[in-house]
Amino acid sequence: MSADDGRTHWPVIGHEEAVRGLRDAVRSGRMSHAYLITGPEGIGRSTLAMALAQALNCEHVIDERPCGECDSCRRIDHGAHPDVTRVDLDWQADMIAAPRGDATRSRQRLSIETIRWLRQDIVTRPVMGRWKVQIVDDADLFSESAPDAFLKTLEEPPSFAIIILVATSVDSVSETVRSRCRHLQLGTVSTALIRETLESRGVPPAAAGAISRSAHGRIAWALRMANDPEALRARREKVEAALEHLTAPLGRVEISGVIASNHSRNREATHELLDLYTGLWRDALLHRAGLGDLVVFPEVGDRLAEYANNFGVGDLRRAVGATQRCMGDLDANMQARIALHAMVMQWPR
Repeated sequence: MSADDGRTHWPVIGHEEAVRGLRDAVRSGRMSHAYLITGPEGIGRSTLAMALAQALNCEHVIDERPCGECDSCRRIDHGAHPDVTRVDLDWQADMIAAPRGDATRSRQRLSIETIRWLRQDIVTRPVMGRWKVQIVDDADLFSESAPDAFLKTLEEPPSFAIIILVATSVDSVSETVRSRCRHLQLGTVSTALIRETLESRGVPPAAAGAISRSAHGRIAWALRMANDPEALRARREKVEAALEHLTAPLGRVEISGVIASNHSRNREATHELLDLYTGLWRDALLHRAGLGDLVVFPEVGDRLAEYANNFGVGDLRRAVGATQRCMGDLDANMQARIALHAMVMQWPR
């Protein structure tokens, strides 16, 4: 069931409890001055934050907010509302000048300069809506000095202002920041609801099924894939490449060689590959156990099932565990070549 249960017009799929709480707060006027929305990337955190901004400034009667149709809702949706600002690393790179000699800073951390901009902006009264709203994506990427500079603003913003922080987990945000916010933890959305949503938007059933199983509960990710054929094609190519790494000797050599050497320059790409490896080994285990209808990569299902039949269930479980340990080793800053080589050596062959 979607969050729109007949009593709310919020454009959010899933996350019913969080939507109900925010909707009731808007209707009663008992808003918190600062919110922290957490959950995996692609799960709908920013969608919920934008829906709250719309509900606060929607021009319709209170029981119909957000309507999604009034001038205010449309402006917020298009990033053109004067009282609603959404900040992330891309915004920072465009809007905030980097200190001399620190040209890469704007692509890595939210800086003290960005916090100063937010502090100055939040005290100006709304010019069009009821509320001044700041949405800070990438809130788990504050620079070292940024949290302390933001504390007083989070603790005592103006009466007309609400600040919404978005992060991957509550632990990724400093304790001094999260203690000043009301925390909303978003869980995953069911595969069935994701599939139903995609099909209702015209995605063919076969594609909707494949995307929903691959989404791991990330509704925003699923919608992005369904709406971007190029992104979906690129993902299929990555899955094919990852399968080649698992099944071919030369593919495994590439993991310990090219991929390891590139890790320091593109850590995100390495982690994306490890996530694919983990998913493929889990699928192999499911195929081996006769549970092929539960796999998340059905597009390579026949080949992976045939490959999995060469190994025992215990072998495939060890492969999943080795890949997960490699993720932890890289997060602990183990040398990439050592961590990836150790992982590959524990894969069945």
